[in-house]
Amino acid sequence: MKYLLVLIVLIIAYNIWRKQRIDSGSATPPHRNPTNAPPRIPQEMVPCAHCGLMMPKTEALEQGGKHYCSVEHQRQGPA
Repeated sequence: MKYLLVLIVLIIAYNIWRKQRIDSGSATPPHRNPTNAPPRIPQEMVPCAHCGLMMPKTEALEQGGKHYCSVEHQRQGPA
């Protein structure tokens, strides 16, 4: 009987500790977005014409219908 009482006290203490930890912000539940930022929209990916590196089209350098990852690769042209 006393083991059951000790178990109940430990469960209550754990739940109180867990609730305080979550309320203080040191641990966020996995289902919440901590930054409250909207999810990122997928971007179209393109390969570098010189090395084949995949990168977002918005970050690629374009020349003559081909995409490059850097000015150096753009200068060297397609491989």
